[in-house]
Amino acid sequence: MRQPPHLPRDFLEEVEAALSETAAQISGDHRRFAALEELVGVCRQLRRDLGRPVNVFDVMRTAQGDAERQRRHELICTLREPDSRG
Repeated sequence: MRQPPHLPRDFLEEVEAALSETAAQISGDHRRFAALEELVGVCRQLRRDLGRPVNVFDVMRTAQGDAERQRRHELICTLREPDSRG
C-alpha cells in the first residue's frame, strides 16, 4: 500500500523547504522562485498574526477578497506543481 506524502505540521515548513530546493536548482525558473518567496512572506506574517503554525487553509481563509484569494491559490499551485525539469 502506497504511503501518502509527508506533509509538515506547519505549512511554512513546506513552503520554506520548496523555496530552498528551488533556490538550489535555479535554472531560469524565476517565476516559481518569486512565487515561493511571496508565499513564504504570507506564511511568516500569518504565523506571527496567529501565534501558531499555519496550514494551507489559513492561507486561503485569511485572504482579503476574491483577487487576493485567487493570487494565493495560484501561489499554492506553483508550490505544489510537479518539477518540470525532472
